[in-house]
Amino acid sequence: LRAFRALVGAVCAGGGWLAVLRCVPTTLMPSDEPAAAVRGIVFRPQRYTLEALHQDEPRPPQRHEDGRLTYAFRGGESLVLRRLLEDHGYLPSPTADADLVWSSGHVGPETLLSLPRHAKVNHFPRSGVITRKDLLVRTIAMLRARCGRAAYEYLPLSFVLPADAAACTAAMGRDGGATWIAKPIASSQGRGISLLGSSAKLPVGEDCVVSRYVARPLLIDGYKFDLRLYVAVSSFEPLRACASSRRGAAKEERSGGGTRPAAESRYVFEEGLCRFSTARYSDPADGGSAADADVFAHLTNYSINKRSSHFVPNADAADDGFGSKWSLSALKRCLARNGVDVAALWRRVDDLLLRTLIAAEPSVAAAGRQVGTAGGRASCFELLGFDVLIDECLKPWLLEVNLSPSLGADTPLDLKVKSCLLADLLTLVALAPHDRAAARAKERTLRAAAIERLSRGEPTHRRPKGASDAGRGRTPLRRALRTLDAEARRAGGFRRLFPLAGGGEYLLLFAQHRPLNAALVRELDARCARAAQAEDEAEEEAADAEDAAGGAQGRGGTA
Repeated sequence: LRAFRALVGAVCAGGGWLAVLRCVPTTLMPSDEPAAAVRGIVFRPQRYTLEALHQDEPRPPQRHEDGRLTYAFRGGESLVLRRLLEDHGYLPSPTADADLVWSSGHVGPETLLSLPRHAKVNHFPRSGVITRKDLLVRTIAMLRARCGRAAYEYLPLSFVLPADAAACTAAMGRDGGATWIAKPIASSQGRGISLLGSSAKLPVGEDCVVSRYVARPLLIDGYKFDLRLYVAVSSFEPLRACASSRRGAAKEERSGGGTRPAAESRYVFEEGLCRFSTARYSDPADGGSAADADVFAHLTNYSINKRSSHFVPNADAADDGFGSKWSLSALKRCLARNGVDVAALWRRVDDLLLRTLIAAEPSVAAAGRQVGTAGGRASCFELLGFDVLIDECLKPWLLEVNLSPSLGADTPLDLKVKSCLLADLLTLVALAPHDRAAARAKERTLRAAAIERLSRGEPTHRRPKGASDAGRGRTPLRRALRTLDAEARRAGGFRRLFPLAGGGEYLLLFAQHRPLNAALVRELDARCARAAQAEDEAEEEAADAEDAAGGAQGRGGTA
């Protein structure tokens, strides 16, 4: 609309064709640049109220045909995501032709192989090794056997039924006074969860996971709570992962124009959701039967507690520390006021998140190599929802990992957190317009060249003589560093978990030695060392200059 008004103004002012052309947006002008040179779109939330979210407002002007933007949902869809995409010029499209495919379930190899090369899809193959409850238990058990129990002690003692029924019964017999919790392996939103006090109550003939109940959780005003943390993975080979992060309280609100957070803000506050129970907590082992325990006191699932008569909904996103659901920023402020070392606590939480991702790396990387998502084809990304509980000793416990965390917005706080989360996620993965005509022409040229070489008995893919990755600056490490630095510039509200400086200890947890992961960690260590040396040298120069100035002043006073 602004471009159209400027165009009309230029015509009415009689400025001539040159003035008219200056008003045309650059995205509509012909360009000699290849499609790969187009930068990713910077996404910003455009709807700040629930009323605006549910209004079907006119979409922005559509881009030209060769650079159109399309999306497709498979399974359920999120209104917040759909509005965000359409507000930035995306149009619905069949899955086979979409630039972005958002699936609510697992994505199989056949789907990945059918997508165009430029398409992005929101799941990696085989990421279910940590997002299905039974597979998470099996995966962590294998890591404990290989690395020692201390390396993965953040998952409560768990058994998969019916396969582990005998071992589970023996463990419950040894801990006669303990409480256990049973969860169906393929359910969500708290459905089918029950508390158990003895092996006599074990589910019979059901596929479920039985875990030792964390009976001493950290409480706020007597209420139990858990955390929903969002983790984005842009690559498993090499591993690149980020946790959601936002500004401090003083800088937390976005301006009316939708200004994005500064790059350095991602190292200050993490953002997510803190979900409270709606009845005061009491240890189920202190009295009565575990089966008779109040679900509103022991389960923190939003879908369960919103049915409670004591549920307090959030009515104002700015008041994010009130009611039955808080933001993570509000929780951190509350913990800090009560003397908790929040920085130390979140280092332990980060450790839990990263170790869990490393547990999934072998399976996901192997599946990615099979379908071509590793290496040059970075068509997959992942948004995972980690549910974490903190006990009274400030130790974080992993409850489960959600493949497709809920992106619904029932309250202003939900809309604020999830719209900013999705905007930063889509910016991070570098969604960009794709010139389909240019891509088809390039593909025809490459195919013709390959057929010509094949007719001469030469390999279909041949590199010019004397050309090498090292000579052209395209070694895997240099490419990975360029990608890492580009993602850092687009990170917005995400803070990188891995690779990171000082992360050498995590390299020992990988099932196989990953040279590229190790090289990235070494390079980041070297960058930190160079930055520290430069800072020391600057401080020394400042001190020398101050001493010189003091000496000159002293000589002047004597004279």
